[in-house]
Amino acid sequence: MAELPRLNSVIKALESGKPTFTSFCQADPESAIAMATAKYDGIVYEMEHNPWDIRALRDSLQYMLNRGQIAKSGSVAPSVTPMVRIPPNGAEKAQFQAKQALDLGAYGIVWPHISTVDEAHNAVASCRYPRLKGAPLYEPAGVRGDGPTQAVRYWGLSQQDYYDRADVWPLNPKGEIFVILMMEDTVGIQNLPDILKKVLGHTSWRERSGL
Repeated sequence: MAELPRLNSVIKALESGKPTFTSFCQADPESAIAMATAKYDGIVYEMEHNPWDIRALRDSLQYMLNRGQIAKSGSVAPSVTPMVRIPPNGAEKAQFQAKQALDLGAYGIVWPHISTVDEAHNAVASCRYPRLKGAPLYEPAGVRGDGPTQAVRYWGLSQQDYYDRADVWPLNPKGEIFVILMMEDTVGIQNLPDILKKVLGHTSWRERSGL
């Protein structure tokens, strides 16, 4: 089988040393249809300040699929890469929301209000599948539950190809999952050097720095 192309347009741009342009939108069919052909590398469905509506997210991801666009490109890679900003960390550290978004086929998770090394570690771990100790790229050890049936369909891959690609970049060079941490308070900014040193597999932004 031929090598799969890069699927995540945001990662593709960054790998090429180019700027990447991403916009926020709400999860609804009208926004999804409009964004599917927009001139962005990616979009982020805003579900931190909007309600966590997993059905609206599922419908939005499906409405982004454009058969003509896929046929012309000759690739299953979406023209505009869908990602999701989830609610801030709670007692469960938002693991279930990250899992649900990824299981629907999202290519990235934006984690707001990350302030500590532990919270950053959880964010990356929640976007990774578990693997045996001693396996390459073991840390941060994955905690994502295994149920990617809808994501496999949405990505247009076999389940094994999905497992090969459903890891975080740049920790795994083949990974298609983009983990974005938002530092929104002075504690997060103070802890940023330790987060960058101790937690692999993410990209961090300060508040109001943009995507």
